[in-house]
Amino acid sequence: MSAPSFTPINRDLYHTSDALMEQIKALVYRHPDKLYMETTGGKNKGYRAEMTVVTYCRNRKDIDDKSKFRILLSFGQHGRELITSELALRILSILSGEQFLPNMDPVSLNNTLERLVIKVVPMENLNGRKLVEEGELCERRNGLPETQIMRKLCVSFEPHIWVNVHSGMEALFMPYDHKNTTPDGLHSHRIRLMLEKLNHLHCEDRCIVGSGGGSVGYLAHGTATDYMYDIARVPMAFTFEIYGDRTASSKDCFKMFNPVDLTTFNKVINDWSAAFFAMFNMSTHQLDELGSKASSSNKDKLVSIDDYLDGYLMERSSRYGKKMEVLDLGMQEIRTYFRLFLLSSVLLLFMFCSRISKSNRPLVSGIPL
Repeated sequence: MSAPSFTPINRDLYHTSDALMEQIKALVYRHPDKLYMETTGGKNKGYRAEMTVVTYCRNRKDIDDKSKFRILLSFGQHGRELITSELALRILSILSGEQFLPNMDPVSLNNTLERLVIKVVPMENLNGRKLVEEGELCERRNGLPETQIMRKLCVSFEPHIWVNVHSGMEALFMPYDHKNTTPDGLHSHRIRLMLEKLNHLHCEDRCIVGSGGGSVGYLAHGTATDYMYDIARVPMAFTFEIYGDRTASSKDCFKMFNPVDLTTFNKVINDWSAAFFAMFNMSTHQLDELGSKASSSNKDKLVSIDDYLDGYLMERSSRYGKKMEVLDLGMQEIRTYFRLFLLSSVLLLFMFCSRISKSNRPLVSGIPL
């Protein structure tokens, strides 16, 4: 019996990770008035990761203008999903003005972009992507440093909108991933209507719309999108799944997660570029209606000890507006020690209360009948 054949990476369609990042670096260099690039790193137990973040603002002098809506986009979280980073490159090219959206009113687009600051992470998991390029085509793992960098970025940037971009199916997901429901309230209802409109206009009604937990057939706990919505209090947190070949073998990962022919590749890039810029426009109207609730929600959040230690503690604004950097400690060990401390404290308290109860118990003498 012959061994099964797996689809290799189409080098005519896809950049290598190095080539793609060089293209983005050159794009930023050509448009310093609109684009700014920075690289940050992290490590954990010998594992080191680096992440590049590109910031777009129509006028770089306004990059810290808190009156603008802030959008955070993450691509390439799983190394095998090459198409997502290609979409990031296209979106940045459109933001720079080097490429255009054929069916979008340029005046409306310019008015929308004037109100935005957008941070793009074009390849969140560079280490995983390198493994895919070396032949591990199903690689999807990402490490703790990548997670920490993204949480740190979210805390410092305080986005109004977060989109985590994946492939494997076609879907427009909103919270929640860990339960089979979406958030309650009028705001959540309006967001779902916005996603349904995007689905109709740009996905030809093919995309699944709703909660990830209620749509993919299983519940996923601890996802980035649920963290962004529940813990970081991002008003609009989404997962967009931009492509999937359901006919492909589960072991033929490149074909399952990425277009393999030029026609499909171009259609995915064009359709989803248009969908993102339409989402920018629709969501600004939603945030206008939400008003001050969107910004104040970040101030009123309750953070569990796990989330505080694992993300919130990493970087936050002091009362004077300065940044406080906290040492990158072993978060897993701290959580373990804290839980043990709580457990021992509860046990000691129980023993103490039991002893007091026994010592205070009145003595009852025999009463003759």
